[in-house]
Amino acid sequence: MKIAAIDIGSNSIHLVIMRATPGQHLEIIDREKDMARLGAGTLREHRLSKETVERAINALRRFKQVADSVGSDVILTTATAAVREADNADEFIETVRREVGIDIQLLPGVEEARLIALAVSEATDFNSQRGLIIDIGGGSTEFIVTRGGEPDLLCSLRLGSVRLTEKFITTDPISDREREKLVSAIRAEFLRPASEIKAVGFDFVIGTSGTILNLVQMADESGRSTESGDFEPFSRTASLDQLKKLDRKLVRLTEKERARVQGIDKGRADIIVGGGLLLETVLSELGAKSITTCDWSLREGIVLDYLRKRAAEAGFVELVSGESVSDSVTEDENLIAADVRTKSVLSVARRYNYDRAHSHHIARLARIIFDGTRALHHLGDGERRLLQYAALLHDMGHYIAHNNHHRHSLYLIKHSEMPGFTGGEIAMLAVVVRYHRGSTPRKNIDKRARREHEDFLALNSNQRETVLQLAAMLQIADALDRSYQQLVRDARCETKGHEVLISITGEGDCELELWAADRKAKLFREVFGVDVRFERV
Repeated sequence: MKIAAIDIGSNSIHLVIMRATPGQHLEIIDREKDMARLGAGTLREHRLSKETVERAINALRRFKQVADSVGSDVILTTATAAVREADNADEFIETVRREVGIDIQLLPGVEEARLIALAVSEATDFNSQRGLIIDIGGGSTEFIVTRGGEPDLLCSLRLGSVRLTEKFITTDPISDREREKLVSAIRAEFLRPASEIKAVGFDFVIGTSGTILNLVQMADESGRSTESGDFEPFSRTASLDQLKKLDRKLVRLTEKERARVQGIDKGRADIIVGGGLLLETVLSELGAKSITTCDWSLREGIVLDYLRKRAAEAGFVELVSGESVSDSVTEDENLIAADVRTKSVLSVARRYNYDRAHSHHIARLARIIFDGTRALHHLGDGERRLLQYAALLHDMGHYIAHNNHHRHSLYLIKHSEMPGFTGGEIAMLAVVVRYHRGSTPRKNIDKRARREHEDFLALNSNQRETVLQLAAMLQIADALDRSYQQLVRDARCETKGHEVLISITGEGDCELELWAADRKAKLFREVFGVDVRFERV
């Protein structure tokens, strides 16, 4: 099923088209954006001008054509602050219905906040902590406190990047006097909500919306982490100090100068100062030290809400509730916890038709080897989970071709959207999968070999060591199901001095598995400097 969602905001009109497949995360198949600026003048005059309506109609007509062209089953359209506050909102909604053929739902501020929370909760691992979600729009800003389930607090304020710019900024660049007035107005408006948010409490801050995504990306001065190579992270983090430094730079520039700043969204050059000062002030008032972005927001929340309401009749229960333990071909309940990372991994694995029985079996065997060799590697639970995720994804490159499927698996991981993972974590996961078979890089490598192992070489020294250790375990686990029939039913792994003994319990003839495992233990012997022996009990 394909669902299109259109969000008519005060600054931009956004389209997202998502594919809903049972048992998988929603897959984004297309995005479009038009900086229609419905809030320009509307938030001040409380009326959508003829020119504004024409811009919106043209954008919506194009978006409907895009949605229809990919075969969208439904188009869900909502409008927020600019339309919400316009005296001629009903007239605008009727015009769109008549001329474009789509129906607009006008969202109250609190409902907007609820849908944003729904999307962020689907794409963020809260780890039983309480998160504060901030979404800065053109006309309003939404605040949500949640642990990933039902929100503990929902709040919508009439503070936004377009509204603040129109109301307070008349000089270019902004004068000190106007900047002080703008910040004072934000503090006054935010005084009571700040008190309520502090009373509820939060452990970390998540930012959504184009304004925050752009600010955090720019504030993250190093850009992509060198440790993640060219693996694109699902989220970025910036400290309050970094944001303050960015704001000090932006307030000194004219609009034309800001438009030329590397990394800035050109369509936000005129309102980025207002948005930046708003974000800085809010974080400062709350005592927050940093903020992490989430690319999912209102549009994705609209789709999720639609699917939840139709789950029973449409058969999308798995999609919106996460992986079901009873539905998995595995007894490994510890692995199949319904956290964001596990759902991300299982979603990608299912998308590329992974062998469920084989992959979950390998994950269990890999965990046994990890636990039995802790005295050798001294790795923690984070690396243990990474190894199990790698086991689930190791063979999905077969979706492209059997030959070099380990390299194909790396490619698919590298180019998949995986909520809950940083760029560095995706890089390590992909490289562990890459080396579940094939040769690993040697100390002295030529130019050709450097290209062959470029993703491994992009990691830092600690990451490389961990990757090789995990890959060595994964190679043995994979070999223990060489026949893909799960003949090795169970295993026990013991470390005794300079020897690792792996005892297996099997059904029928396991000679192929024992032969393959002994052969694949070569990397383990090299990495850990121990002997590895296998026996059947």
